[in-house]
Amino acid sequence: MVARGVAKTVASGERTLTILDDIELTLTGGDTLSIVGTSGSGKSTLLALLAGLDAPSRGRIELLGRDLTELDEDARAAWRAARVGFVFQSFQLLAGLSALDNVILPLELAGTDLTTARATARDLLDQVGLGDRLTHTPRQLSGGEQQRVAIARAFACRPRILFADEPTGNLDGATGAHVADLLFALNAEQATTLVLVTHDDTLAERCSRSARLADGRLHV
Repeated sequence: MVARGVAKTVASGERTLTILDDIELTLTGGDTLSIVGTSGSGKSTLLALLAGLDAPSRGRIELLGRDLTELDEDARAAWRAARVGFVFQSFQLLAGLSALDNVILPLELAGTDLTTARATARDLLDQVGLGDRLTHTPRQLSGGEQQRVAIARAFACRPRILFADEPTGNLDGATGAHVADLLFALNAEQATTLVLVTHDDTLAERCSRSARLADGRLHV
């Protein structure tokens, strides 16, 4: 992944606010990068740009060999499919689906046959310690269990790069540490590039690289 001269500005009345400016970043396969910074510094905005969920106001972002700035929203989504995984602070599980079906969903969307998808999902939920909670819906799971389902779902399609936005932010210390262990274990097993946004210095220090976002600039 490469970002060159990336900026993000938004209109606010008669003013233009600069959220990010002149972002430069290069990541290679298997890297683990933490992005830290104060609340409101633009960390989540940067993550969204790097993942192609949003488009920069200026600059170029290359994700897995494609220049995202040349693609529209639908084309960016198609490029992310089966290549990019996400873990969010708020879990983003589908409330009406069981843990198993939440993990199966991205596999089905990627065209995996149902038998293989079910086996893969079961194996991943076993790996995160939820082999006995397959039929439980999110409301029947604790916060830590929901995040473990979300991690299993994120790795289901064996993504080449995974973006995590405050993955332990809604969890207590012990549960957050366990979830982080699982995240890094699956990252190592699948040789996935990991980019995570966090305000937790302990979590950030587990990454091989760290960058701090301040005043719209990324200090690597």
